[in-house]
Amino acid sequence: MNDKTRLLITGVILLLAVALFVLGMIILPDTIIMQVQADGSVGNTMPKLIGLLIPLALCAVFGVFYYKGGNGKNLFVALVGLVAFGLMFFFNR
Repeated sequence: MNDKTRLLITGVILLLAVALFVLGMIILPDTIIMQVQADGSVGNTMPKLIGLLIPLALCAVFGVFYYKGGNGKNLFVALVGLVAFGLMFFFNR
């Protein structure tokens, strides 16, 4: 893949991550659920800011690593950060 394609992919991932972070700061409760037990009960909670910074950091750090090195593993971890945002919104609805 050439540099322009990697830059576009990285830019889209970072844009989505920042948008989901801002949306989460607006609509999620102050304490968010981070883990769910097998029986459906709450396993672990965290303050909203810290909980949203974790997937944002995954997307940002590994997105930049992907742009610099072009490694598919880095792209995968950046996409896992986006999936983590999705799960966070699902479990905290």
